[in-house]
Amino acid sequence: MQHVAANFKQRRRKVLVQCGCAVLGASVVIQIVALNSPSQPLFTSGSGSGLQRSGEQDLTETQRAWFWAARCVAADRPDAPAYLEAAWHQTEAWWLRPLALTWAILLGLGVRFYQPAPILSKEDQRRLKQQQQQQQRQARLRQGSEQALALGGQLAEADAQDAVRALQRLELPFFATSGKSVDRPVSGIEIRGNPRGNALQNWKAARSVLEAQLSTALNCSVVVHLVQVEEERATMGQKMFDLFVTQAPKETVSSGSVMLSASSLLLSIACVMNFPSSTMLHQLGAVIAPDSQMPVGVLFCLLAVGELARYVSARNVGVHTKPPIFLPSPQIGVLGTLSGVQTPCPSRAAALMVALAAPLSITAGSLICLALAAAMPLSTDEWQALHTLPQVTMPAWPLALFGSTLHPLKWAGVHGLVMASLALLPHSPDGHIVWSCLHGRSFAKRLGNITLLAFPIIGVLFSSADTASLTTLPLMWTFFLINFSTHEQEMLALEEVSEVPLAGRLLGYSVLAAAAMGAWPVPLSSLA
Repeated sequence: MQHVAANFKQRRRKVLVQCGCAVLGASVVIQIVALNSPSQPLFTSGSGSGLQRSGEQDLTETQRAWFWAARCVAADRPDAPAYLEAAWHQTEAWWLRPLALTWAILLGLGVRFYQPAPILSKEDQRRLKQQQQQQQRQARLRQGSEQALALGGQLAEADAQDAVRALQRLELPFFATSGKSVDRPVSGIEIRGNPRGNALQNWKAARSVLEAQLSTALNCSVVVHLVQVEEERATMGQKMFDLFVTQAPKETVSSGSVMLSASSLLLSIACVMNFPSSTMLHQLGAVIAPDSQMPVGVLFCLLAVGELARYVSARNVGVHTKPPIFLPSPQIGVLGTLSGVQTPCPSRAAALMVALAAPLSITAGSLICLALAAAMPLSTDEWQALHTLPQVTMPAWPLALFGSTLHPLKWAGVHGLVMASLALLPHSPDGHIVWSCLHGRSFAKRLGNITLLAFPIIGVLFSSADTASLTTLPLMWTFFLINFSTHEQEMLALEEVSEVPLAGRLLGYSVLAAAAMGAWPVPLSSLA
């Protein structure tokens, strides 16, 4: 330790000696420059003469030139390089030129960086303070936007406290008591409190006031939802409502979603077109015999009609939809689509109609296909019969109702009914929304979690060595839902005060019951 301390003291003494030598060397350089340079006047007129000070009469012209160049550097004048060049040429000792140049530049920069701040008037100080405050506000807004983008549109816990304080100052139409940042049912801020006045009866006007206040407090565009309390704190027979604040969703569709939709469409079309002739698909469980012609156009027309109906029903209530994801199947060609809404629906009744639009339209088109198949017998000129493989068990029991030889339109009709049934399962996006509108979000979530596991398990339990294909369709559907479905982050309705009309409830229950039968993963004869 003593040896280390001695080395440290020696190094420190050496550094001090070098600094002292540098200080003395600067003055020596100036004196040598003066002795080795003529005393001819360098600046007799012009802007350079204004830099001369009263105490510089004893300096030579060369010394004065280097001082003037250093002052130009310190003043950040645009003609400083010209003064440095003039002083360089004035110095005749070539070996002193780089030393003097370095000294002038370092002296000028040091004075520039360490000069005192200018004395501002009160008006200038006030203007400078306003500019600084404006820059700070812009920086906070930019930082908030970057954080929101990094968090995928989530609002933080600090935003929840700001929202509560803003609503407490507002008092009408909603007085907040507490708030917290949550991830369920969607990412946002849950605010507890009490609606004031006629907020529940005139929620549209109240929502506009709340969104304006909260957007100002949180420095971002938000959407306010009035959600019904479904927890244990909701008393029996009395409805309670909380506010749920989310960031305003983008109405434009991302390029990634469009590319995913187009890629899935091309893959599904290729799967259906090569379905009867592909050896690989037959090894994976394809049910159509080789050399059969699939009704490709009819099947995708059914899907297009369903998505068009979803789009039209959504636009009628002011909602934007997402691009659909088409789901290919190695057994039957295509399983349907996964889609949803981009912006929230105004009420639960509107959300119910949007969710039912596509499955009901596909069902209607499928029934038309079945009627046309009954009215148009098979002809070698127009339609060729589809033949199923006798050794393969149909993965969906409706497809096995009409034997091993089918009219293409009949196949398309039954296939469409299967796709509509799968779309309305409790763990499918459309079925999840329907159950949420009829029985609440908590019940729909629990039921969806149960059926997500039960659907493939039922297929496995009722399968055997001869009917192993029964497990493929449930497993494929479950795989697509886990990896591509977004119903966990489905848009909440803007208000849950209004109830779904009786006609809508009856329609919803009827459709759900029919879908449960149509999507049953095993033949009904196995239950007998």
